[in-house]
Amino acid sequence: MENASKALIIAGAILLSIAIIGVGMFVYNSVSKTITDSADMSQQEIDTYNQDFLVYEGVRNGTQVKQLCQSIRSHNTKNQADPSKQIILMNGTAPDPNPAPTQTGASGTTTAEINTIKNSILSGRQYTVSLGYDSSGRVTTVGIQLNDQ
Repeated sequence: MENASKALIIAGAILLSIAIIGVGMFVYNSVSKTITDSADMSQQEIDTYNQDFLVYEGVRNGTQVKQLCQSIRSHNTKNQADPSKQIILMNGTAPDPNPAPTQTGASGTTTAEINTIKNSILSGRQYTVSLGYDSSGRVTTVGIQLNDQ
Protein backbone atom coordinates (compact mmCIF):
# COMPACT_ATOMS: atom_id res chain seq x y z
CA MET A 1 0.00 0.00 0.00
CA GLU A 2 2.82 2.39 0.74
CA ASN A 3 4.16 1.97 -2.78
CA ALA A 4 0.74 2.67 -4.28
CA SER A 5 0.31 5.89 -2.29
CA LYS A 6 3.82 7.04 -3.26
CA ALA A 7 3.03 6.28 -6.91
CA LEU A 8 -0.17 8.36 -6.68
CA ILE A 9 1.74 11.24 -5.07
CA ILE A 10 4.39 11.11 -7.82
CA ALA A 11 1.71 10.97 -10.55
CA GLY A 12 -0.08 13.95 -8.98
CA ALA A 13 3.17 15.90 -8.80
CA ILE A 14 3.84 15.19 -12.49
CA LEU A 15 0.32 16.29 -13.48
CA LEU A 16 0.67 19.43 -11.35
CA SER A 17 4.04 20.20 -13.00
CA ILE A 18 2.53 19.81 -16.46
CA ALA A 19 -0.37 22.10 -15.50
CA ILE A 20 2.03 24.77 -14.13
CA ILE A 21 4.15 24.61 -17.31
CA GLY A 22 0.99 24.90 -19.44
CA VAL A 23 -0.21 27.97 -17.52
CA GLY A 24 3.28 29.48 -17.80
CA MET A 25 3.29 29.00 -21.59
CA PHE A 26 -0.18 30.55 -21.85
CA VAL A 27 0.90 33.61 -19.83
CA TYR A 28 4.13 33.95 -21.85
CA ASN A 29 2.25 33.85 -25.18
CA SER A 30 -0.30 36.40 -23.96
CA VAL A 31 2.37 38.80 -22.70
CA SER A 32 4.53 38.50 -25.83
CA LYS A 33 1.49 39.24 -28.02
CA THR A 34 0.68 42.31 -25.92
CA ILE A 35 4.27 43.55 -26.17
CA THR A 36 4.27 43.07 -29.95
CA ASP A 37 0.93 44.90 -30.27
CA SER A 38 2.16 47.80 -28.13
CA ALA A 39 5.31 48.11 -30.27
CA ASP A 40 3.12 48.38 -33.38
CA MET A 41 0.99 50.99 -31.66
CA SER A 42 4.09 52.96 -30.84
CA GLN A 43 5.10 52.96 -34.51
CA GLN A 44 1.57 54.10 -35.40
CA GLU A 45 1.87 56.95 -32.90
CA ILE A 46 5.20 58.00 -34.43
CA ASP A 47 3.71 57.90 -37.93
CA THR A 48 0.77 60.03 -36.78
CA TYR A 49 3.15 62.45 -35.05
CA ASN A 50 5.28 62.80 -38.21
CA GLN A 51 2.37 63.02 -40.64
CA ASP A 52 1.89 66.79 -40.23
CA PHE A 53 5.48 67.46 -41.29
CA LEU A 54 6.12 64.79 -43.93
CA VAL A 55 3.82 66.54 -46.43
CA TYR A 56 6.22 69.51 -46.51
CA GLU A 57 9.40 67.52 -47.15
CA GLY A 58 11.18 68.25 -50.44
CA VAL A 59 11.03 71.31 -52.69
CA ARG A 60 8.20 73.67 -51.71
CA ASN A 61 7.25 77.25 -52.54
CA GLY A 62 7.55 80.02 -49.98
CA THR A 63 3.85 80.06 -49.13
CA GLN A 64 3.92 76.35 -48.24
CA VAL A 65 7.06 76.84 -46.16
CA LYS A 66 5.38 79.68 -44.25
CA GLN A 67 2.48 77.30 -43.52
CA LEU A 68 5.02 74.75 -42.26
CA CYS A 69 6.53 77.38 -39.94
CA GLN A 70 3.06 78.16 -38.60
CA SER A 71 2.38 74.45 -38.09
CA ILE A 72 5.66 74.02 -36.17
CA ARG A 73 4.92 77.08 -34.04
CA SER A 74 1.46 75.69 -33.17
CA HIS A 75 2.92 72.25 -32.48
CA ASN A 76 5.59 73.64 -30.15
CA THR A 77 3.07 75.82 -28.32
CA LYS A 78 0.76 72.83 -27.82
CA ASN A 79 3.65 70.64 -26.55
CA GLN A 80 5.34 73.33 -24.46
CA ALA A 81 5.27 71.19 -21.31
CA ASP A 82 7.28 68.36 -22.94
CA PRO A 83 10.58 69.61 -24.43
CA SER A 84 11.22 66.25 -26.13
CA LYS A 85 8.21 66.92 -28.38
CA GLN A 86 9.47 70.34 -29.47
CA ILE A 87 10.56 70.63 -33.10
CA ILE A 88 13.63 72.71 -33.95
CA LEU A 89 13.25 74.95 -37.00
CA MET A 90 16.52 75.98 -38.60
CA ASN A 91 17.98 77.50 -41.75
CA GLY A 92 19.92 74.92 -43.77
CA THR A 93 19.69 71.14 -43.88
CA ALA A 94 18.32 69.25 -40.88
CA PRO A 95 20.86 66.86 -39.34
CA ASP A 96 19.92 63.22 -39.10
CA PRO A 97 19.83 61.57 -36.58
CA ASN A 98 19.13 64.48 -34.31
CA PRO A 99 18.06 64.06 -30.68
CA ALA A 100 14.97 65.82 -29.40
CA PRO A 101 15.43 69.02 -27.37
CA THR A 102 15.85 68.42 -23.65
CA GLN A 103 14.82 71.83 -22.34
CA THR A 104 11.94 74.18 -22.89
CA GLY A 105 12.90 77.10 -25.11
CA ALA A 106 15.80 75.27 -26.79
CA SER A 107 17.34 77.08 -29.74
CA GLY A 108 15.02 77.03 -32.75
CA THR A 109 11.89 76.11 -30.80
CA THR A 110 10.65 79.44 -29.46
CA THR A 111 7.87 81.41 -31.11
CA ALA A 112 10.17 84.41 -31.67
CA GLU A 113 12.84 82.32 -33.45
CA ILE A 114 10.24 80.58 -35.62
CA ASN A 115 8.66 83.94 -36.50
CA THR A 116 12.08 85.32 -37.48
CA ILE A 117 12.66 82.45 -39.89
CA LYS A 118 9.08 82.67 -41.19
CA ASN A 119 9.42 86.39 -41.88
CA SER A 120 12.61 85.80 -43.88
CA ILE A 121 10.83 83.46 -46.30
CA LEU A 122 9.83 84.95 -49.64
CA SER A 123 6.52 83.71 -51.06
CA GLY A 124 7.68 83.62 -54.69
CA ARG A 125 10.85 81.56 -54.08
CA GLN A 126 11.49 77.82 -53.90
CA TYR A 127 12.85 76.18 -50.74
CA THR A 128 14.07 72.70 -49.90
CA VAL A 129 12.60 71.36 -46.67
CA SER A 130 14.54 68.58 -44.93
CA LEU A 131 13.55 66.65 -41.82
CA GLY A 132 15.80 65.34 -39.05
CA TYR A 133 14.72 62.37 -36.94
CA ASP A 134 15.68 61.03 -33.53
CA SER A 135 16.62 57.39 -32.94
CA SER A 136 12.95 56.35 -32.61
CA GLY A 137 12.04 57.85 -36.01
CA ARG A 138 10.22 60.93 -34.71
CA VAL A 139 10.75 64.29 -36.45
CA THR A 140 12.84 66.56 -34.22
CA THR A 141 14.31 69.07 -36.67
CA VAL A 142 13.07 70.85 -39.78
CA GLY A 143 15.63 72.52 -42.04
CA ILE A 144 14.69 75.14 -44.62
CA GLN A 145 17.12 76.04 -47.37
CA LEU A 146 16.58 78.55 -50.20
CA ASN A 147 17.06 77.01 -53.65
CA ASP A 148 19.45 79.10 -55.73
CA GLN A 149 17.99 79.70 -59.17
